[in-house]
Amino acid sequence: MPAPVTIREDVHIHVPVAAIHRRLSDPSTQDEWLSPHFQRYTADSDSCAFVLALPGRNEAVRLRRDGSEARSILYVRDGAGAFDSVTWAMHVEGAHEVHLTVDVAYRAAAGLIGTVGEVMVHRAHRTQALRDSLWNLKHLLEAEALAAQASEA
Repeated sequence: MPAPVTIREDVHIHVPVAAIHRRLSDPSTQDEWLSPHFQRYTADSDSCAFVLALPGRNEAVRLRRDGSEARSILYVRDGAGAFDSVTWAMHVEGAHEVHLTVDVAYRAAAGLIGTVGEVMVHRAHRTQALRDSLWNLKHLLEAEALAAQASEA
């Protein structure tokens, strides 16, 4: 079995860290902002399952939440699956400014075709799926924050 590979992506979100923590802690709401690459998404209070659709390849993933810290949330593989872990780290930079980082450790397909596919196509699509998801989350949370401010005014 190939060794795990890691992808890291990040985004700045202009909301309190608690709003981000709530969203990331509850897998049942994550389908609201995940990119279309994440298909057949199902979740309960502490685990999720989905298929990551890549060109010419679909990868089944099942993750469960493995505890929570104040500034990071970890999901780990639950049974067989392509992802070993997903770690969300929240770096507070101000009352309404958080640098959010996601690290995904996964196992690429084995063999010559798997290696070539990973280098030529799949890694770029994985990375884009994470970027799109982070941007969707950013826009959703910032829109919710603006709506909350408007209702208070």
